[in-house]
Amino acid sequence: MKTATQSKWGRSRFGGGPGALIAASLVTGVVLSAGAGVLFARLNAPDHFLLAALIMAAGLLPVISTACWALLLDRNTLRGATRNPEISVESQWHDKAAVGVFQDLLIVCGLGAALFSFIPVAVSLGLALAGMVLVAMVDFAVRYLLIKRAEG
Repeated sequence: MKTATQSKWGRSRFGGGPGALIAASLVTGVVLSAGAGVLFARLNAPDHFLLAALIMAAGLLPVISTACWALLLDRNTLRGATRNPEISVESQWHDKAAVGVFQDLLIVCGLGAALFSFIPVAVSLGLALAGMVLVAMVDFAVRYLLIKRAEG
């Protein structure tokens, strides 16, 4: 039910209007992304410190600002927000797909560990983990769509 306190951008759970929420999210995002950019440049690119820090901070700014907005938001003040998203049909589809992906990852990682304990393979750990994340994401997308088609 729409009330007078709802808006397109919502309000902060700590008070204030939509403008205050957006400003707080942006300021926090700028501070955190600048800190992460400086840390990244310090650890990885001391020769091109400023350029590396600016590129990393610029890349992180929208993500961190959006995450701050989501953390500060009072969902009850957001126009059009689902009242109880955790009990929606889409949430149930998500849960079923996630359980299936977890089971698949246990099988794939177990069989992979058994296989590669007998076959020596030199591979980057980061590349192997990135491959597992890619497998999990594709598995989840396929499972979610199949469940949606079957139940939707």
